[in-house]
Amino acid sequence: MQLQQLESNQVDTVLLALDECYRRLNKADISAKDLTQAGFTLMFKSAYESLASQEH
Repeated sequence: MQLQQLESNQVDTVLLALDECYRRLNKADISAKDLTQAGFTLMFKSAYESLASQEH
């Protein structure tokens, strides 16, 4: 995902999704290093979609 190609509200959602990812990691008491790239991508997509659906 290229930040230059995102609209302003999408950038905000991306940042909130990253914050949600790290909140989830902290709650599970693991670090991002413990996940595979695919695992982090899945978690990010879940967080992003959840936040995006709240905005509509």
